[in-house]
Amino acid sequence: MNTSSPPAGRVTRRRLFCAAGASLATPLLSGCAARGYEKLPSPTRPGTRLDFMFPRGDSYLDITNAHTGERRALRFMKDGRTDRRALRRLDWLFRDWRDGETPDIDHRIYWSLAALSDVVRQQGHSGQIILLSGFRTPETTRFLQSRGIGASSNSYHMKRRAADVLFEGIPMTDVANIAEWLQVGGVGRYHGSNFTHIDSGPIRTWRG
Repeated sequence: MNTSSPPAGRVTRRRLFCAAGASLATPLLSGCAARGYEKLPSPTRPGTRLDFMFPRGDSYLDITNAHTGERRALRFMKDGRTDRRALRRLDWLFRDWRDGETPDIDHRIYWSLAALSDVVRQQGHSGQIILLSGFRTPETTRFLQSRGIGASSNSYHMKRRAADVLFEGIPMTDVANIAEWLQVGGVGRYHGSNFTHIDSGPIRTWRG
């Protein structure tokens, strides 16, 4: 049995269990209707660890858009209620910066990022997030494909249900491992570009 201490900066599953809390809580957020797009699914997925942890955790997010330099540091839920103004500010941050239209991002993406951030902050990290890609329009997807960048024509980014992120001071593999453990949905490990993809689709993992 390996009894050595975990390397500095890493977040283990044992630590994650300690951060989860002791009792089950009922999820508190509900889905939102989209304007001009497909109706988003409810963010709740009963039975997943994310639905266990998030209502008991902190909804604080500190995110910087890598392309625009814009930063949002806020809580989008307080006392069991969502802050619509905070959510709209996050939606704007997650927009396709080439297009400028504010999307309605699936709340489960914010749940997932908040839960990830809460866990790593409890381990002494800042929890700060760099957003590489949120919502993408079909036009942007076609542009990226024309440049030889692997953007799927059926991407969850176009459905407003995905984010590509970096966490300050946390190795990409650790972020992906936590996201996979939380059962957020899809988790992609992109070693070449050193970022983690999460989406609110079916639970699955892959390497890019």
